[in-house]
Amino acid sequence: MKRIFQVLFLALIAIGYTACQPDSFREVYPEGKPAVEAKLLSDSVINYGEDSISFSVKITETKTPLSTLSIKVIVGINVIANEEVRTKDYEYSNTFTYAVPFGPNMPEGEPVQVYLTATNVEGTTTDLILSECTGHRPIIETLYVMPPKPSTKDRGKQMTLEGDQFVLYGLGYPKTYECLLAVVGTKFGRIDWNYPVFGMLNGQISLITEEQLTNGEATTILLSNDEIETIDTIQFNPLTFDLYFSGKVAQPVSKLDVNADLAEVAGKTYRYAKIFFDPAIEVTVSGVANMATAYNLDYMEVVNGNVVKFLGEKGMYEVYYLPAEDYIVVEPLKDAVYPNVMWMTGVGFGLPVAEPKTQGGWGFDNLGQYIACRTVAPKVYQFTAYLKNGVNADFATHGSLNFKFFHQKGWGGEESGGNYEQIGLPIQGVGPEGLTKLNGDTGAEAGNWIANTQEEFEGIYRITLDQNKFTTTYEKIR
Repeated sequence: MKRIFQVLFLALIAIGYTACQPDSFREVYPEGKPAVEAKLLSDSVINYGEDSISFSVKITETKTPLSTLSIKVIVGINVIANEEVRTKDYEYSNTFTYAVPFGPNMPEGEPVQVYLTATNVEGTTTDLILSECTGHRPIIETLYVMPPKPSTKDRGKQMTLEGDQFVLYGLGYPKTYECLLAVVGTKFGRIDWNYPVFGMLNGQISLITEEQLTNGEATTILLSNDEIETIDTIQFNPLTFDLYFSGKVAQPVSKLDVNADLAEVAGKTYRYAKIFFDPAIEVTVSGVANMATAYNLDYMEVVNGNVVKFLGEKGMYEVYYLPAEDYIVVEPLKDAVYPNVMWMTGVGFGLPVAEPKTQGGWGFDNLGQYIACRTVAPKVYQFTAYLKNGVNADFATHGSLNFKFFHQKGWGGEESGGNYEQIGLPIQGVGPEGLTKLNGDTGAEAGNWIANTQEEFEGIYRITLDQNKFTTTYEKIR
């Protein structure tokens, strides 16, 4: 009996093993080897940026079906094309054409090489290289730094060829300047687009066309460095497309005359400039009517009379002076983002000027409509503002003071008021559900800081947002 059970058990194992086997196996072919023939169909000299490289390919196999054809077109260190096409059966033929652009590191006479790799289904490969073509560079004997649009004030400047570099000295351009590099610049700041023009394409300096610039595919070359006072030198390498510019390094100010150092801005009610501050250097401020209420309470501290100590980190800042309000606004540069800075906007607040008033609605368009919060410690942010709360017809128990913190200037990265305890004022941090309005709508104020009383209060307050303790503290200054 024991023997019978052993036989049955072995039979069951055999049946199960057979049932688990695939119905069929992949056919295994002999090793084989693809035979590759290729022929160049283009001229032996290819003009970068104008011509294409063309070639025909034929692949045959006698033992094993074909699988893929890998194609690479390379000029120096530049991969112009990289493609893999499907091949099948035992024979494949096709013709290929690839444009050869004019890019960096493409010397005169550099071989334009085509690398071909044919592979069969068993993984056997055959390589072939076509290298009979050479590249020809556009002739660049002159180069002009040109304005992006025709201008009678800025007609462009011709660069000087020194060795293998085009250079331009003694410019005195602003520290932020847009330009194009053109082989031919004409009178009245015009560019001759019949000749090569360099601009920005896909984030890199490249040859561009007028059409690409017009439709937004290409852009101008932006030279910008807030650490220098002016752009004095521009250097361009026509082989590598490397561009360098330099100027006099900006020095921290020790004097700030709001009329002489800050320029008028057309159509605006303020004066403005980028100013370099160093907290180790005291600054004498002049040109204001009343220093006691004119200096920025978050970024400046009065040391004596009209001498202030800068409270921010060393660096360049946006500085505005509002003559009508007699007040200095200091902000980080426009591209500053969290955690280096926080921004706030809302309603029911204004700048802490001598005669304060609330500003317009939410937004980042006008000074006083928003305020930059200074980082006073890691994850701790401060702003000083005039706060005024009053009746709000939209809410039964909540006042008109209503604001929110953002990680960047222009709505990006919001903080949620519901995460913070409010200390020092009847303010409510609204959670993700928002508040229920009298008209029945919900959620409109989600994440805001909003007065939870209709009673009036006003004054100049210093508001500190602490992300370590999750608190918002309100301290009345005056």
